[in-house]
Amino acid sequence: MPNARLARPLAALLLPGLLGGMSAAMESRAARQEAQTEAGNEIVANLAAGRAAVLVCKDGIVVATAEAPVEPNTLPPVIVPVSAFRVGVLLGPVEWTWPGSGRRALRLDVALHTAGGTIGRLQASKDVNAATDIETIGLAFLSPLRTAAGQLHSRLPIERDEIFTELLLVGYEKDYGAEVWSLRYRVEQNLLRGEFYQTTVHRPEFIQLYPPEKGQPRTLVETHYPPGDNSEPPLVDLLKTGDSRIATLRRADAGMGRAADLLEKGDSRKVLLVDGVELLRAALQAVTPRDRRQMIATIREDKGVEWVLGEEMAGPAYPKDNRAPAAPSLYKQPRPPQ
Repeated sequence: MPNARLARPLAALLLPGLLGGMSAAMESRAARQEAQTEAGNEIVANLAAGRAAVLVCKDGIVVATAEAPVEPNTLPPVIVPVSAFRVGVLLGPVEWTWPGSGRRALRLDVALHTAGGTIGRLQASKDVNAATDIETIGLAFLSPLRTAAGQLHSRLPIERDEIFTELLLVGYEKDYGAEVWSLRYRVEQNLLRGEFYQTTVHRPEFIQLYPPEKGQPRTLVETHYPPGDNSEPPLVDLLKTGDSRIATLRRADAGMGRAADLLEKGDSRKVLLVDGVELLRAALQAVTPRDRRQMIATIREDKGVEWVLGEEMAGPAYPKDNRAPAAPSLYKQPRPPQ
């Protein structure tokens, strides 16, 4: 594992496929007939689904997501500032509701924002060091995720220990540099009686995706949800194979063309941030239908997290007095190809 900063070894496992229909299972007749936390109230999860891409540039990091509406009320993978110089990208069940109960929805992006706040408090009290901050956030987020998932008592259409939620943690670490971690939460169900299941989310696996191993290309870090959805190849693969949608962007704007050339060479650290933002936003627009929503944020070593697009979708996760400052748009409308 490249440049590992965690206190103990952590296995790098591949994402298995997640079958569709999660929300339908959550709303099943069996679930309605069994005792829930509040009798007679089912729990329903809305998913954050689609693509997430991270580009580490010369002068900053671009984090971009695009929605894949696999079910009603889908959100794009949600970008969540967790500190001044780090964001999380949440993929999977993100909003949990109890229809007809009058209960307030549980937003796991809010819980992630809160989990990030624990780092600042612990560092202020000198109870945590840089080698454990990723793990601390991951375990703090595990608690609300377990609470929500523990109320699922119908059978989910997933195999034992399949991926349930993925969390990317992206940012700068002092005296270390840019890093991207994938925290993968797997779920297990045990049949207790009849069709009544106990649902347990395990401790996350921590996989470092950036920086790469020495000698490996420095290029886009990409993931998607559901993880078994292979309907669209990664953007880098589309770039290398000369996909017409990406090729058009290379010709449309000199900055995007330079960024695409450097990505193809595996030299992302020479890409200017402004060009990286343009290329990622335009590429996501090119490969997804126009009505799909996007979120984009940047992180600079000198300025920290800044919003480019989609802050309003973060909803209640960001009180006004605690938001990252709004950023001027770095995106320039590409010129049409000549």
